[in-house]
Amino acid sequence: MTNVERYNYAFDPEGDAWAARLLRRVPLDCTSILELGPGPGAMTRVLLARGHRVTVVENDPEALKVLRTLGAEVIEGNLDGTDWLDAIAGRRFDAVLACDLLEHLRNPEDLLRRLGAFLNPMGRLVISVPNIAYAGVVAAMRHGIFDYSEKGQLDSTHIRFFTRRSIEKTLLEGSWSPRAWEANRVPVEHSEFAWYWSALSGDLRQALLAGWQDFDVYQWMVVVTPTVDVSAWEVRDLRNAAEMLQSDFQALTVLHQTERASLLEHQKAFSEAKDIIGRLQSEIRELRAENDVVRSQKSAIEADLALRLREQEAHAASFLQRLRRLWSRG
Repeated sequence: MTNVERYNYAFDPEGDAWAARLLRRVPLDCTSILELGPGPGAMTRVLLARGHRVTVVENDPEALKVLRTLGAEVIEGNLDGTDWLDAIAGRRFDAVLACDLLEHLRNPEDLLRRLGAFLNPMGRLVISVPNIAYAGVVAAMRHGIFDYSEKGQLDSTHIRFFTRRSIEKTLLEGSWSPRAWEANRVPVEHSEFAWYWSALSGDLRQALLAGWQDFDVYQWMVVVTPTVDVSAWEVRDLRNAAEMLQSDFQALTVLHQTERASLLEHQKAFSEAKDIIGRLQSEIRELRAENDVVRSQKSAIEADLALRLREQEAHAASFLQRLRRLWSRG
């Protein structure tokens, strides 16, 4: 598998793929972007399609052939060295991308120290790195295995390894201030380490997971800004927070007005329903009263009929007796 094949992939820019989530950290109003180590340009294509002006730095010959067909400014250079710096000397960018790059460098600290000079004021650096503290790696090591592969967490071209704490320490020492973190969580059962994880006993898996919230973080993403811009960023963050609160307040106001109107409609409907129920209950009481009168009248008629029937039966019996006496005399 060539480097181009290894790192060439397609993704939905509006989806939940890790690359799409990384690119959402690049504001649409960023005019100029410096992308470091883009490979064959999976993310470069999306950036160009969005209208950004993109400069890429890459040293893989096969990837360079592909990149030169995309329309980006292409600089051939080894990011572990300085041969590419002259090509962008004196220039500044709105955003710099170093995604899945630092783990391939022998001296990522040197690169990070240099990048601040290429950012515009209020610019940002977006970084992503594999998390060597991923539970799958721990499970493999529990079996005594730390084997490199063509791609993934233990890609054979990875020569530096990071946890969240170690990349944060590296950034702070390079005068970068983290502004936002995001985790790419991958269930261990769906990773290349699934077998090693399943081979552990249930008790051991539970013991490993106890109190370990980030066990399934496959990669870390962090947006950083130069430490010298911290105050400006804090003001910007406060302004953005205030705008978001204002927007939320307006949305809640609209929602309140809508719900109040709906409540009034419900109250009106409830009042009307209550009136209807009251009328029906009154009609039911009247019908019950009429029914009671009818029953009373029925009982009186039945009693009167029974009395007349008894009187008629008695009269008939008396008439029969007189007939019998007359018959016996005759």
